[in-house]
Amino acid sequence: MSTEQKQRKRSTGQQIRRWSFALLGVIVLGIAVFLLIPAPVEPAVWSAPAAPSFERDGPWKENSKLSSAELVTDRAKFPEFITFDSKGQLYTGDSDGKIYRVAFDAEGKAQPAEVFADTHGTPNGLKFDAAGNLIVTDIQKGLLSIDPDGNIEVLTTEVEGGPIYLANELDIAQDGSIYFSDTSNYGKVMFKEIAENKPHGRLLKYDPQTKQTTVLLRDLYFANGVALSAEEDFVLVAESYHYQLTRYWLKGAKQGTSDIFADNIAGFPDNITRDAQGHFWVGIFTTRLPFADYMHSHPWLAATMSKVPQSLLNGASAPVKHGLVAEYGPEGELVNSWHDPEGTLYGITTAVSQGGYLYLGTAPGGSQGVHRVLMNP
Repeated sequence: MSTEQKQRKRSTGQQIRRWSFALLGVIVLGIAVFLLIPAPVEPAVWSAPAAPSFERDGPWKENSKLSSAELVTDRAKFPEFITFDSKGQLYTGDSDGKIYRVAFDAEGKAQPAEVFADTHGTPNGLKFDAAGNLIVTDIQKGLLSIDPDGNIEVLTTEVEGGPIYLANELDIAQDGSIYFSDTSNYGKVMFKEIAENKPHGRLLKYDPQTKQTTVLLRDLYFANGVALSAEEDFVLVAESYHYQLTRYWLKGAKQGTSDIFADNIAGFPDNITRDAQGHFWVGIFTTRLPFADYMHSHPWLAATMSKVPQSLLNGASAPVKHGLVAEYGPEGELVNSWHDPEGTLYGITTAVSQGGYLYLGTAPGGSQGVHRVLMNP
């Protein structure tokens, strides 16, 4: 190798080292700036209870009850909630705003899904009132009423002079009162709220006679599913981020007060439905995320994570591929759990007992389509 070639090689090596040091300096500077940027939230410290074991004997023990689930329809990609009309037809919404209707033949086979209505929003909770109108909680549009012909009426978008930020799930009492959740004043699902670990949700009531909306409960940790008891003496609301179901008393000596109906759930509870026996079925969107629990007890880490752009954290909050549903008795006792440990069906938001089947819905991030499994195969 000539002297000129050696000098050229030495010069190239020096340039590479200079660029490497410059790049390293930029990276170090970027990390320093990132750490010095004030966090957008001040996380609250919380020591989450240890998650129930799926290995020990008991109602949480792992099984494969959901692994045999069959597809009902995949036209609704993410059927957040499922309900049935008086004819036994299934209704479910999708994240694109469409609400689908599915009829069944004499043998119980699902017929092709058809579009019933389009809210042009994100319909989550659905329930028929006594007049046959489909009442809908739409994340973007508020509380809606859809008549049998698919015509949409907005019932409410405000409470106490301010907006309903994220109308999520609902149940309807015999007197027509509508109980529904306003999930968070963040207005959408954000990892930053998980990191902050402070309550931003509410339980609301809409009176169809006065057309007034009132707040029943405040300071809920991501208010989600809602369900009335069989006697309508209380209403449940899921607090997803604290793994619990909260009970608000509507009648009796405890009227107007609240307590914990079920705690230390093995994941993030989503929607709640009640069956003919008065049992409550809870879809669990994901089993527990160890990192989230660790973060809650280490606020410095939570504050740091809250600075990361949401787009980079979507994967971190994706549901675990383990399908899970919990069944609770009328007094809050865990009766059973239903699993798909293989994760063919996961990201479950809703479980509805109907006609000998358990119908299952999901949300974005989970598996797609409405599924069902025989309850007594």
